[in-house]
Amino acid sequence: MCGISGFINLDGSPARGDVIRRMVSIQNHRGPDDNGVCLFSLAKGSAIELTPDDNSPHPEMSGALGFNRLSILDLSTNGHQPMFNADRSVMLAFNGEIYNARQFTSELQSAGYTFRSHTDTEVILYLYEHYGLDGMLARLNGMFAIVIVDLRKQEIFIARDPLGIKPLYWTQTGSTVLFASEAKAFLAHPHFTPEIDQAHLSEFLAFRYVAGEDYLLKGVRQLRPGNILRITREGTRIQRYWSIPDVLQKRQISPEDALDELNERFAASVKSQLQSDVPLGCQLSGGIDSSLVTTHARSHFNADLETFSVIFDDPEFSEERWIKEAANVANAKSHRYTFSDSFFFETLSDASYHLDQPLNHPNSLGIWLLARESRKHVTVLLSGEGADEVFGGYTRFYYASMRPKIAPWLPLLGKLPRWGKSIERQFGGDSINSFIGASQWMRPELLQQLSPGSIFEPALEKRRALFSEGQGNHLGNCLKYDMQTHMVDLLVRQDKMTMAHSVENRVPFLDLNLVQFARNLPDNCLVSDSIAIRDTKMRGSKVLLKQLARRAFNDKFVYRKKSGFSLPLVKYYQDKRFKVLMEDVLLPGMARRGLVDAEVVRNWWEKMVPAHPETNETFWIPIALELWAQRFIDTPRTHS
Repeated sequence: MCGISGFINLDGSPARGDVIRRMVSIQNHRGPDDNGVCLFSLAKGSAIELTPDDNSPHPEMSGALGFNRLSILDLSTNGHQPMFNADRSVMLAFNGEIYNARQFTSELQSAGYTFRSHTDTEVILYLYEHYGLDGMLARLNGMFAIVIVDLRKQEIFIARDPLGIKPLYWTQTGSTVLFASEAKAFLAHPHFTPEIDQAHLSEFLAFRYVAGEDYLLKGVRQLRPGNILRITREGTRIQRYWSIPDVLQKRQISPEDALDELNERFAASVKSQLQSDVPLGCQLSGGIDSSLVTTHARSHFNADLETFSVIFDDPEFSEERWIKEAANVANAKSHRYTFSDSFFFETLSDASYHLDQPLNHPNSLGIWLLARESRKHVTVLLSGEGADEVFGGYTRFYYASMRPKIAPWLPLLGKLPRWGKSIERQFGGDSINSFIGASQWMRPELLQQLSPGSIFEPALEKRRALFSEGQGNHLGNCLKYDMQTHMVDLLVRQDKMTMAHSVENRVPFLDLNLVQFARNLPDNCLVSDSIAIRDTKMRGSKVLLKQLARRAFNDKFVYRKKSGFSLPLVKYYQDKRFKVLMEDVLLPGMARRGLVDAEVVRNWWEKMVPAHPETNETFWIPIALELWAQRFIDTPRTHS
């Protein structure tokens, strides 16, 4: 796990060494063990690595590539990056881990390649040389952002892993193209000025994040999962190399065989992700996903396995009971860290800066705390992220599955007292809009109150376009949409919050073989369409995965209500420290900035209702926006 930064001046003007060094310095938290800085020229087909004391001009070099290394495999200097091939015609920077890299070393050695290290980086480099870009990418199973500077072809290739586990941002300002693992690295470049893109503001306020290639900073784009950015002296071009598979003809497999195969594939994924030359542990929330990762990791771990968790003093929010149970079943050592009120207020600003976008999920602070404390013991953490999107863990998937059965009865059901309107809202109208709206945090009427003049329709149409990339049945398309939107956002926060403390986060549920398996499963192995089942919502979602969890845990553990790691937000909103923050900092900032109506925010705050946690989360959206804007937009140069 590392940090990549770089730029190229397409007009051939000299690349400044001091600029790339500052970009590398900003991302030092991503890789404090080593760093490297190279300048290159596509036109001349040459590159040089700058020594720390080299401040001389290199007018012939128009591009720069920098790297921060967090040493995970082969801790020696042989893993130094950017890494060159034997004749120095290809230069590579790689952030991530490739879990099947060792499968290719023998064939590459037989083909004449000599390895200087035991890193997966060198395997990627030689796979590119031997098989080309497409052949290399087709063979990789892991998480990555890769930059390849091919001086022979006079081209730069930047690729992001198929599911978006590792982030990569890019922008073009004038004739300069910049790219980095974190958008904050752009702050070091004199041509880049951070500015909120109001074209994406409505989408952010409605959904809490901006999906697809768009971003909340003007001109900045996210390289989408499974995409390649190709840069030549003539310009840039985006190319897709992998898509989440659409399966029209699902496998015919019995539930028993499906469960056995899931267990086998998941165990193989966890085992492959245990490889490390530094201490490794598990991020244990107490939910079934992280608990399954922990129990499977323990069975393949040769030493004492350590788990790391966040708890609360308030039992209403704490999952400590389930965390203890999971750790006991796994026979693992449990480290538990209490999330305090003081920590919440002390960390808001720094976490907002490190996320590179507003702190849309306030519980991201829990990951920050966990990473900070676990770094004292380990450098790598395995988490359960991705299981809900791949295996159908959200209630909205269950409702999407039940929709064909409920829709014909809506004229009758809609007349029910108390429940009628809710049923109509959930199962009526357009099926795509209904599913997209299920993950929406701010309704159009509230959006209009908060940000007068906001237009919601473009955000909805964009989301519908993303949904239409799915070419399977409705449930399959719902799952694919969430994997390409909501899941990517969650993966970004995992990356940013853990890497802020130089911790690598791995996600065994997103092994490509496992994802392919899940996409081929019959729908009823993922989400039930049955109404007549006990604990309908909990038993109706993530069906097969919960069956797997029952092999290790009892039904009370497996089928309990989903927690989602909530924070006691109302308590924080009523704290005197929050009142000072609002009155002295946030509300005046909102009024000056003009993106939201500060008086509406004040009114929401004064009328906060503890009984409706979704309202508390909605109120958080403008708060997060202003916190981030003040730290990232207003005073960015002080942090570069």
